[in-house]
Amino acid sequence: MLVRNLDFLSIPKEFSKVEIDIYEKQSIALVYIENKGYSLVLKNDNDVQSVFLLKTDILPHNVNEHSDREDFINVIKMLLDRIYSVEDIKEYEKQHQEHVFLRLMDMLNEGTDVELISEETSKIYTDIEKGFMKLEIDIMDNKINALNSSISNVSSNLDSTVKNIEDNAWGNKIKRTLDQNNWG
Repeated sequence: MLVRNLDFLSIPKEFSKVEIDIYEKQSIALVYIENKGYSLVLKNDNDVQSVFLLKTDILPHNVNEHSDREDFINVIKMLLDRIYSVEDIKEYEKQHQEHVFLRLMDMLNEGTDVELISEETSKIYTDIEKGFMKLEIDIMDNKINALNSSISNVSSNLDSTVKNIEDNAWGNKIKRTLDQNNWG
């Protein structure tokens, strides 16, 4: 009998979402999924343009000195670059990615303009939920593939080592010599 506990796939029933306007009708929303990570959502006039999942243990109240901080900020930069690429925007009108990151995290931490979203109240909830489940499965698949590769390498190395040991054994050397010279 095979048994699998799928608790790791369970997602909270509500997510905390904050959103800031970036340029004209474009905005970035940050959705916090407790014990899983975040989702960054690029929106244009309330239409979802892009959704990124970030599996990390950064907490809204503890963003400094975390190893994932720079990667998180780089995803925000990518979204900002996408917003700013369509028009010729003066540099002083552009928001800096680290500023956007800190503002979003402060909003979550302070409870400012936080919207609780659920399956019943938001379509993006379902997309994020399915995305995180798929991400967890992909992570497991990658670990299984890496394990299988390691097992294959060890098996190959073991076969090679056994062959080398047999070839180096004195008796096998004599046998090989006899076989090569057709004396046997």
